[in-house]
Formats: sequence, structure tokens, C-alpha cells
Amino acid sequence: MKAHLIPSVSLRNLCAASLAICIALLILLSLAPISVAQDTGYISGTVTDKSGAAVAGAEVVVKNTAGSLTRTTNTNGDGAFVVPGLPGDTYNLFVSAKGFEKYQAKSVNLDVAQKIRIDVALTVGAVTEEVVVTGESVAQVETNSSDLTSTITGKQIDNLVLNGRNFTQLVNLAPGVVSQTGQDDAKVGVYGNVAYSMNGGRTEYNNWELDGGDNMDNGSNATLNVYPNPEAIAEFKVLTSNYGAQYGRNGSGTVEVETKSGTSSFHGSAFEYLRNDFFNARSWEQGADPSQPKAPYKKHDFGYTIGGPIFIPNRYNTAKKKTFFFWSQEWRREKNVTTTSPPPNVPSDTERTGDFNALCAAAPGDCPKDPSTGNPFPGNIVPIDPVGQALLSLIPTANTTSKGFPAVLETVSLPETWREELVRVDHNFSDNYRLTFRYIHDSWQTQTENPLWGNGTSFEDIHTNFVGPGSSFVARLNANITPTLLNEFVASYTADHIFLTAINNPALPANFPMGVLFANGQVGKLPAISLGSNPEYGTDGGMTADTGYFPWNNANPVYTYRDNMTKIIANHTLQFGVYAAFAQKNEQNSPYIQGILTFDSSNTSIPGGGSICKRSTTTAIGWLNLTSRMTGA
Repeated sequence: MKAHLIPSVSLRNLCAASLAICIALLILLSLAPISVAQDTGYISGTVTDKSGAAVAGAEVVVKNTAGSLTRTTNTNGDGAFVVPGLPGDTYNLFVSAKGFEKYQAKSVNLDVAQKIRIDVALTVGAVTEEVVVTGESVAQVETNSSDLTSTITGKQIDNLVLNGRNFTQLVNLAPGVVSQTGQDDAKVGVYGNVAYSMNGGRTEYNNWELDGGDNMDNGSNATLNVYPNPEAIAEFKVLTSNYGAQYGRNGSGTVEVETKSGTSSFHGSAFEYLRNDFFNARSWEQGADPSQPKAPYKKHDFGYTIGGPIFIPNRYNTAKKKTFFFWSQEWRREKNVTTTSPPPNVPSDTERTGDFNALCAAAPGDCPKDPSTGNPFPGNIVPIDPVGQALLSLIPTANTTSKGFPAVLETVSLPETWREELVRVDHNFSDNYRLTFRYIHDSWQTQTENPLWGNGTSFEDIHTNFVGPGSSFVARLNANITPTLLNEFVASYTADHIFLTAINNPALPANFPMGVLFANGQVGKLPAISLGSNPEYGTDGGMTADTGYFPWNNANPVYTYRDNMTKIIANHTLQFGVYAAFAQKNEQNSPYIQGILTFDSSNTSIPGGGSICKRSTTTAIGWLNLTSRMTGA
């Protein structure tokens, strides 16, 4: 998986997805005879006559208003029924029995993972007569569960404005949730953050599931593997406490998300959200210097969705009740601006040539001295050997001053791109068996202004190319084995990857004369440098230039399997099941094979012998030259 989809990569992804589908099909077919997921709910109730006597054998039909799902069952000897494995949607309920008027409840709203009860009292009469009630009159209070939940519907999601268009922001609408992400403009990809405290629980103890499959980055418990397009989400549910045993994996809150499925008719959408520096005021750092151009800032978020039936006229699915699809694609293009603040101090142009006369005239006590004699260098000119000259390429040239010393002010605008494909297919083998496949691939890439997660740097000239693709695959089979025995099996695979490489890293000169401990060629990079205890290099008395530990890779695949079964015995509904997760964390170590050279003017001697003048050097050139002498170069 790469950050930018190209034909060869797309083919590999397609082959991998096809293989996963085949494997999932074999598993599903083998388990179907014995095999509800956490993101699905059910409708249950009791059918009686006006005297309260149970009506056995009554036919109960549940249909979603989109026309893509139909479930049929019959009441048992006690008049009880349950229709499980229902995704969040709006349904019509039909009840009919011989000798009674037909009963219909229209537009019954079922949230994600909700359990609602609809008790029906039939009236004696002809079947051709019908009693109709609306959804507002039934199932308003959930009496089958003690879950404390909040649900955001797809219609609400479409009407909400999210700064950053990250669906995880919807969790802030639930009572008891406090955001600790520190992000106003929510990010996606590896920079996404799901640090939300639910009812006082720890942020890393939450669980996020997508279509019944795991979606957590289990390496950090702070971000997700994929971030579905908000326009592809059918419903979003937050369970904060008192939820059932099937949610027992994590100790805090649980978030269940269901993606949209196709319907019997075609529907779609298209969108574009944009930001531009044209609309922005100048930043504080730029405003201090009117000659500085406004830093470029551009952000585009655009995409489309389409869903409907899969059919061939007069050949396949002509009634448009068997197979449905939903497709979503989204792109993001962004440029983020960063500025070094305050500007770090660096050697002047003359000091870069070894000429320290200006410094010696202004501050004689800081004039560089030859450590072999303890006296100033002749003419205050410090010889620069090949090691110092090579390391000097890590320090940018001065373009301003700070605290009376030469400094460098750098403003960079770095790209961040993201692309996502989501496809979902639902197939009804019959009214009793429904199979769902859903696949998401996120391509995320950005650049950082310095070597990421490294030794630290004062500058913004060596960047990190940060690629973090993610994928999620879910296969789900709903089976009404008998009117009283129902099952749902879910298999999922999720993964995220990280690939780090350096950009603009100065090459290691041929025959670099500095000695090294190991014959590793320094992986073709200059060593990182760190100068400390020098007041001229800022308030912390230091300056660093990092060359990074890259290339570096990370992979975090997770396989989950869940099987939940529902059994109706008289007036009792029993639910039981099993959940298994197999997670890997494949991460390279991050050694600085090229080494880190650390200097500190507070040291007056070299361990093992020799001496160094404590304040003999106050600029990078002096230190670099002294380094080459100490290493024998």
C-alpha cells in the first residue's frame, strides 16, 4: 500500500482484497450452519389479542423503508418474536394472523445496536382490514437494555458542520464526553486523534468499531486505522456505560459506526470544501516583517458518493431486492505553514569561512582559542578541516538577527494529502440470509518540517516524508436459522502502516575523514550534531541539527472474529457469543547508525585526557573545527 494510488499499486490492492474476500467466503460458508454483531440491533415483542391471550404462529415481517432488506419470522407458542441482526435504519413492521386484522407500524426508527420492543394487540376481523400506527407512537423508550447511549443519525451528520470533517468529532455530542485531543481542526490519517474521555474513563480505554469490525490502532490506542467519509456514515452511536457483555473488551466507552448501504433506487452526492490563504490574515510572525510574503495555505476536501441496486435488466435482480452497492471516494489536499520561532542563532557568513575577527572585536572573552596552545588562532582565523566543512552543510545560513547574533528565520509550507476509497456490497440470499462486504483504503501522506520523532533540530531544512496508509475489510453474515434461532458472524481485517524517509538530507561526502566505531558506512548520512551550554544559541544555550534515523517502517495488522447468537425460549431472549482478536505490532527500531555528535562548552576536559577551553568557542564553526581535532580528523 502506498500513499498515492498508481496502477501497479491498485492492482496489488485489488489482488489482496480479492484473496481476502475468497478466504472470508470460505470461513463464512463453513460457519453458516452453526453461526448479532455489536453494531446491529433487534426488534422484539409479543403478539396478543385484545384479551391478552398469546397469538401463536402470527407472521411478522420487518422491511426497511429503502426496500433493500426484508426479514420474516413467526411468533412462538407464547406469542413472542424477535428479529435480530438489523442495521440502524427506518423500518416498517407488519403483523398478520388468521382471523385478525392486519397490523402495520410505519417508520419505526432503529438506531445502531439498539434493542426496541413493539408489543402488538391484534383486533378480531378480516385480514383485508388493517390497523396502521406510525413510528412516533411505538418503541420510544428502550426497555430491553440499560445501556446509556447517544445516537447521531445519518441525516444529522449530513447537516452538521465539522471543522476538519473528521467523523470522530461526532462523539462530542454525547453527554459525558470530554475531548482531550488538543485539535480544533481535526486531522485524519496517522495525525488523527481519538483522545476522548467518556464518563471520566481513560482516553486509551475506549473502543472504536466500524461495521462490527475493529478500527483501533492498537499500537498507540490514540488513533484509528481508517477515517470513513462522513457522507458514507449511516449512523454513529456512543455507548458510555451500563452496556452489555458483548462490549466488554474495553473498560471505558464504545463507539459503533455503521456505513451506508445501497438501496433499491440510486442515490448519490458530491461535495467540495475549501480554505485558502486569500481569506486569511497575516500570521503574527509574518506581520512583524511587512516585506515577508503571506505564507501559502491551501486546503481542499472534495469527493462523491453513489449507491443503489446491482442488476441486469431482465437477467439478474430485476426486482432490485437482492444485491446492492455503495461507493464513496474522497480526496484532501492541504498545505500547512510553519515558522521557526524564535529564530535560532547560527554562524555569520564570515564565521562560516573561519573568520572570527568581528566576534573577537566585540567580545574578546569569547574569541576562539586553539585548544593545543590556549592562545587565539593567528589572525582570529580558525582553520576549517573537511569534517567541519561537511558538517557545516547541516546549518542554514543567517538571514536575520536575534538577540544581537546572526539567526535564521525559516517559513515552510508543506503538503498533506489524503485519499480514501470505500466500497460496500450487500447481498440477500433470501429473507433469512444476508451477506455484507465492506472495504476501505486510506492513502495518507505528509511532510514534516524536520526529522520526525528524532533527536530534535533547530531548523526546518531537512524534512520527513511521512506515509501512513490504512485499510479495513469486514465480512458479515446474518442468518435466521429458525424463527427462534438467529446468528451473525463477523470477520474483519484492519491495518495501518508507517513509512518514514528523509528529504533534503545532505549527502555524506566521499571519503568522509571522521572515524567511526563500526564499519557501516554511516548509511550514507552525516552524523547529527548537538551543541549545548552556549548562550549565543538561544535561551536554552543549544543548537541541534538532526539527520534522522530513516528509513523506518511500522505495520499494525489486526484480525478479529465475532459470532453472536440469539435464541428465543418462550418469553425469554438469550444472547451469547464469542469474540477473538489477533493483533501484531511490527515496528523497526530507530538507531542513529550515522551517530550523534554532542558538544557542551560547560565541559573543561575531555574524558580520558586532554583539555578544552570552557568558553573558547561561541559559534558553530569553532565547535565543528574543535570536533574534528578531538576525533583526530
